Amino acid sequence: MLSLKNGVHGRLEVVPRWPSRRVHIDEKAWERLRAVQLTLPASVRLIVTRGYEPRASRLGVARRLFRKIGMRAFGAFFHARREEIADIFGANGHDEDGTHIDVSIRFGERRLRFLPLGVFTPISLQDRLAAKNAAALEQVKAALRECGFRIHRNRTESLQIHCDFVPRQLSEEAGRHTDQ
Repeated sequence: MLSLKNGVHGRLEVVPRWPSRRVHIDEKAWERLRAVQLTLPASVRLIVTRGYEPRASRLGVARRLFRKIGMRAFGAFFHARREEIADIFGANGHDEDGTHIDVSIRFGERRLRFLPLGVFTPISLQDRLAAKNAAALEQVKAALRECGFRIHRNRTESLQIHCDFVPRQLSEEAGRHTDQ
């Protein structure tokens, strides 16, 4: 497993999500992300923000606590979206290994932000921001899928670009159950 600090590594950018200082990522998943980056135009850069986070670490304990608080607040604010709580606030594999990754997009000099209020960003705002940058977003998602990544099925998680690296033979089958 690789442990990457903030900065540019080849053509990939690493910006650990606060309060992390590093992104821990499986070496094969990192190589596939590098392959994804090579298929994208020079104006589009992937930003790797989150990878493996051990459950037993201080950060893992803090994240579990914040997730519990977040679940309650989300349920209170978004009654109609309660069925999404497990998808949005679950660890989604980040506590298992370094193949579960969150990425973001830099388009030119600007980082694209689809969730300015985090997971509390209303769907209507998510839709407007995604539509505004639809070409770059779809180009990145298609390249990720082509290189063996599965995009999370939940619309909010998919805008956070949570993706799982799966071996080639599994990615085609998994694609039927994910964000298209």
